[in-house]
Amino acid sequence: MDPGGSPTHTFIGVIVSNDYIPAEDGKTLTFLETFEQGIAADPAAYQLSISDSASITNAVNIFAAAYADSQDPAERTAVTVNLKDEARNSAVAICRQYATAIKFNAGISNALKIAIGVKPVNTSRQPIVAPSTSPLLNVIGATPGAQTIRYADSNTPESGAKPFGALQLQLFVAVGAAPIGDPELAKFYGAFTRNPVGIPFDFADDGKMATYFGRWSTRKGEVGPWSLPVSMRIAA
Repeated sequence: MDPGGSPTHTFIGVIVSNDYIPAEDGKTLTFLETFEQGIAADPAAYQLSISDSASITNAVNIFAAAYADSQDPAERTAVTVNLKDEARNSAVAICRQYATAIKFNAGISNALKIAIGVKPVNTSRQPIVAPSTSPLLNVIGATPGAQTIRYADSNTPESGAKPFGALQLQLFVAVGAAPIGDPELAKFYGAFTRNPVGIPFDFADDGKMATYFGRWSTRKGEVGPWSLPVSMRIAA
């Protein structure tokens, strides 16, 4: 597995239904292509560089190609669907990063923001800060080539509810010969709003250690503190 993909779960990393990014794959692709094409047409208008625009275009194009393969009856397999999910996660993650910066950039007009699908800031709303608590992660299932994670909040460990202000759990995964203790060494895997979370792995990862880190994220992309690491060996 390459856990470098992205955002909740009708499949791995699906974005929440009340998010401004649509939940259905085809609509997500349409949204991301509108976002990408608007920026590519004039990166400077959005105070981005040509390389920033190229990164967005590359991620969206990879998702578009993977989505097309997953929709082709001759190509659709569990592998192509998983590749599509990972490509979607990655494209959503990079577009969300830039969309958040654009949304709160007062130097970019509301008309330009709306043109690429970014909702301008609603100044009438009170800001919601990131939770000060961290997630609790548990590996509740381990089968050959896959593990299942359940999360809770450190203040309410018996409940699956997220703390106030948290839109989703950001999950990071590191796969290696031994557990790690630094979340900066883990790769972003996806953003989730529902338990449990299934994590598939490549055959090459059999016998290695998977280490998980999580943190809460608000609608504005603000994040809370890291969870403690949780590790388990990947069953062959």
